[in-house]
Amino acid sequence: MPVIVTQTQPEHIPQLVIHQRICFPTLDPDDHFSAENFAAHLRLFPEGQHVALDGDRVVGQSSTFRISGDKVFKPHTFEDIVDHGNFGHHDPNGEWLYGADISVHPDYRGRGISRMLYDARKALIRRLGLRGMVAGGMVPGFAAYQDQMTIEEYVAAVVAGRMSDPTLTPQLRNGFTVRGILYHHIRDGRVPHAALIVWEP
Repeated sequence: MPVIVTQTQPEHIPQLVIHQRICFPTLDPDDHFSAENFAAHLRLFPEGQHVALDGDRVVGQSSTFRISGDKVFKPHTFEDIVDHGNFGHHDPNGEWLYGADISVHPDYRGRGISRMLYDARKALIRRLGLRGMVAGGMVPGFAAYQDQMTIEEYVAAVVAGRMSDPTLTPQLRNGFTVRGILYHHIRDGRVPHAALIVWEP
């Protein structure tokens, strides 16, 4: 049975909570979305939430909300921008889609599922006539180099193609560009910084 991407439904929430822990094992547990968080996402912006399903099994997910440019392009932390997971900054008239979370179960990586989830986001942006998508792109590969170079040097090397990052490189191939660095963006035991990435149709 092929994996499909569809809009998240309330019955997916219990699996999504477990999925978060599996996909982001080094993230501070307080930054994992809870069942209450996922329920809030569905109330606020149901069309912006997607799951990848293998039958009834959740193997990937995407969480987004709309936001205005005057908020999203300022320095921000993940906790602040997602309002402790509740998407309180969602603006029904916001011209940008904020990609709060996207993940694929480790058993299903390398099958093009993340691209399917990004395509669902891009289709939503076009349907709603938004300016594009913004996200804090994690750079886990920097963990192995942080004693040798700065985060700015690492991201520049990845953008130039001299180095490859397991998360940022695929995002660049997906059409994203880097607009800056979000310092201490996430509470992660490997790399707390992120790249501010933007996709425009």
